[in-house]
Amino acid sequence: MVDEMHYEEFRKTLENLVAEAVEDVVVLVEGARDEKALRLAGVRAKIVYVSRFREAVEMMPRPRKIILLLDFDSEGMKTVKRVSRLLKQMGYEVDESYHRRLRVLKRFGITTVEALAKLLEV
Repeated sequence: MVDEMHYEEFRKTLENLVAEAVEDVVVLVEGARDEKALRLAGVRAKIVYVSRFREAVEMMPRPRKIILLLDFDSEGMKTVKRVSRLLKQMGYEVDESYHRRLRVLKRFGITTVEALAKLLEV
């Protein structure tokens, strides 16, 4: 399980995410369970699934920033790089910092965004 120091860092990171993810920010995740975990953490921003991003972009005002919060496994890392590059080419401001800060939880067996909900239950 996560030690106290990493748990406190995790809580602070989530608090910062909740504060930053406001009306004009979009959080990009992989699916519904990821969204559920972030809602449980208190994120109120627009959450869009990476698989539906292109269609969502056409229906919403242009966000000030897009926060990438995809899974922390190797496939998620590849997707972050690919999606980040594409979004930057489209002129979006992309924030990967939360993904970077939370992926340290891999060493404790937390490899998905949805698994963050388990830490919130503690």
